[in-house]
Amino acid sequence: MVCQWRLSQYPAISARIAFVPRAIVAATLRLNYSTQFASRPHIVMADKNQYQAFLRAKVVGAIAEARAAKSLKHQGVKGTVLEILIAKLFRPLLPSDIGIGSGQVIDQMGGNMSTQIDIVLYDKSILPPALYDESTGIFPIEAVLYAIEVKTTLTAKDLAVAHDSAAALGSFGYLPGLENSDGTPQHHTIQRVRNVVFALTSDLSGKALKECQRYEKIYKRKKQSPALAALCVVGREYSWDQGEHWIVYPGTENFDEVLSFIGGVTNSYKDIARSRHYPKLGNYLIPSSSSLSLGPRTSPLNRVVVTCTTCGRTARFRPKLTSDSLTVKGFISTDTPCSRCGGEMISESGEYKFISGELINGDPFELKDRDTAPEPDLRISTLAGVPGRQGTSK
Repeated sequence: MVCQWRLSQYPAISARIAFVPRAIVAATLRLNYSTQFASRPHIVMADKNQYQAFLRAKVVGAIAEARAAKSLKHQGVKGTVLEILIAKLFRPLLPSDIGIGSGQVIDQMGGNMSTQIDIVLYDKSILPPALYDESTGIFPIEAVLYAIEVKTTLTAKDLAVAHDSAAALGSFGYLPGLENSDGTPQHHTIQRVRNVVFALTSDLSGKALKECQRYEKIYKRKKQSPALAALCVVGREYSWDQGEHWIVYPGTENFDEVLSFIGGVTNSYKDIARSRHYPKLGNYLIPSSSSLSLGPRTSPLNRVVVTCTTCGRTARFRPKLTSDSLTVKGFISTDTPCSRCGGEMISESGEYKFISGELINGDPFELKDRDTAPEPDLRISTLAGVPGRQGTSK
C-alpha cells in the first residue's frame, strides 16, 4: 500500500532522493514499497482509486465490529475479537493463497514448539499444517510466513512478552528446500517468519512517544536486536523495521494505517514463500529409528567415499562425466561442499575408471562388511525411498 509524506518532514528521506526535480520535490509524494521492508522506496505521484476505497470501507467495518466486541464484559472477549478480525479483516483483504489459522509452530530440525500464536499466515503449498479443526492446529515453521499477536489494549508488558516469543521463534531451524544433484541437502538463504503485533488500542497517551520508540527501549534494555518486524496499533500508527530505521505511518480516522499494514503483508508474502523452496514433508512424518541397517545390494555399487577436509564427515558420492571413457589416477572431489560445515569433500587417492561417463569401479576403499553395516557417520533416512541425508538451510 502507500503512504503520503511531505519531504520537508523527513530530511533523511529528502537526502536520499535529492535527484528528484525541484517541482516534484515540492509536491506531496507517495512512497510505494515493492516489499514491506524494501531498503529504498519507489516514488510515484499520489492518486485515488475505487479499489482502495472499497477495501478501506471493509477495514472500517471490521475495526468497528472488533472494538464493539472488545467493550463486552465477559470471558472469551479476545477469542471473539480474533474471530472478527480473521473473518472480517484478514480473510477478505488477503489473497486466497494465504492460509490463515491459529495455534503453535513446530520446528522439525530442533524439535521445538512455539507458544500459542493468535494469527498464523502460512502457505500450505510449502508444507500443510496439522489442523484440529478448520483453522486451529500445528504449523511447520517452513510454511509460516507471518506470526501475528493480537492485543485488545497494547501495554509495555505485552510488547516485552511479544518480543521474547518472537525471538524464540527466530531461533527455529528450517529444513532445506533444495537438493544438490547427488540428493544431499543444499544450503540456501531463506526469509524467516515475520513477527507482528496488531492492537486495537494502546495504553500510551498522547502522540509524543511512538510505539516503535517504546519497543526500542525494550529490546535495547535486553541488549538485543528487534525481533518484531512490525507494530500496527489501530488509530495510532503502523511501524515497520525497514532494516536501518523504523518507518512510521501515522494513524488516520479511516484506519489507513491498517490498510497499509495489510498492503505490507501482500507485498512481501510471496518473496518469503519463494525463499523456502520445497522442503520435504517426509521429514515430519517418518519416525526416527536407531535400528536401521543395510540389506543386500540391489545394483552394482558405483560410488566413492569422500571425506570433508575440515570436519572429517564422510559420505558416498557418485561421480559422473558427460560421455567420456577414461581412467583417473589420484583423488576425486565433489562439486558441492560438506553439508555440515561447508568444507571440501575429497576421496582417497586411487585409480577410478569411467566408461561412457559412468564410474565402473566405485568404492575401492570400502570396508569388507560394507554390505551389512551402515557407513561411518552416515545418518540413514528414507525420505524419498532411497538413502539420503538431512541438513539445515542457512
